[in-house]
Amino acid sequence: ASKAKQANSANYLFLIAGVPFSALIIAMVPALQLRYPWMPVNTVIRGVAGLLLQAVPFTLIGVLVSAAVETWVTEDFIEKHAPKSIANGFLAAILAGVCVPVCDCVVVPTFSRLVARKLPLPCAVTFLCAVPVVNPVSIWATWYAFADVPAVAVTRVALGVGVALLVGVSFVIFPVKSQVLREKFFIKSCGSTCDSCDSCDFDNNDGPLISFKDHLKIYAHHVYADFMRLMPIILFGTTVASIIRVWLGADPASKINTTTVFVAIPAMMLIAYASSLCSSSDAVIARSLAASLPMSSVIVFLLFGPMLDIKNTLMLIEDFKGKFVIRLTATIVVICLLAALLVHLAWGVML
Repeated sequence: ASKAKQANSANYLFLIAGVPFSALIIAMVPALQLRYPWMPVNTVIRGVAGLLLQAVPFTLIGVLVSAAVETWVTEDFIEKHAPKSIANGFLAAILAGVCVPVCDCVVVPTFSRLVARKLPLPCAVTFLCAVPVVNPVSIWATWYAFADVPAVAVTRVALGVGVALLVGVSFVIFPVKSQVLREKFFIKSCGSTCDSCDSCDFDNNDGPLISFKDHLKIYAHHVYADFMRLMPIILFGTTVASIIRVWLGADPASKINTTTVFVAIPAMMLIAYASSLCSSSDAVIARSLAASLPMSSVIVFLLFGPMLDIKNTLMLIEDFKGKFVIRLTATIVVICLLAALLVHLAWGVML
């Protein structure tokens, strides 16, 4: 209980001290800009504001979904209704990605809750990788941005499904045999140090005596706890991403050597990771880069960024043990690199 109180105290400290501090920084901007005209403070703050406007609404949606999973989806429910075979589980994860109109800001909290509820890890990982790339909003945005080259949208979806499945399969071939969630994830969720929130006194929602009103109270508790836990991460991630985007300037391609695909592909993966663009809007940026970069590097920008960026990495580190995050990150990076090289070899044939 004391650990839970410490977590709540940290959340309140963020509210009480963080918000006024941010307001003070914003108020100091004009003076800083006059004294140090070479510092792009205004541009960075505008970038942070723009990224927050993108990220916060979708993060709230993700928190609402993850809290619903925590409140109403029990381990017994998953055991009874989840596909019995891994293959069917993969299919369900991909179909969930296609049917859920959300971006990458939403998926990590839901992924954490599904893992906590004992959904098989390979299926949960496939869900994590598939949702941001193959959801309807991302498909439509890519189709709209590349209306003259529809093969880009088709390639993004096909590779998104392929990469998600391969990442999931890697966890079948080399299974994780220990708990991947951090202990503090359960502490912050329900004040207990157990491995499952089903055994928590506050959150034991399996019994028939708990009313719908009590479920709503539990749901509101999880929404509040998750949102307060993620907001410092989102703020830090958007600040770092904004600084990097200012450094890259209006033409990121000018910062990298585009003469070789072996430089352009890793460089565009780094840009996608650092810029932390929403998967519903990254296609517009990719369209502006398509004229000066190999198409394989543009495709990997659209593929890798939604699966892994600064915000998502920080959220994963917050909930999951470092060994699992490193393995997941390395697996996604390697498979996306191989997918980009495949596109480089096959693009001329497709066109």
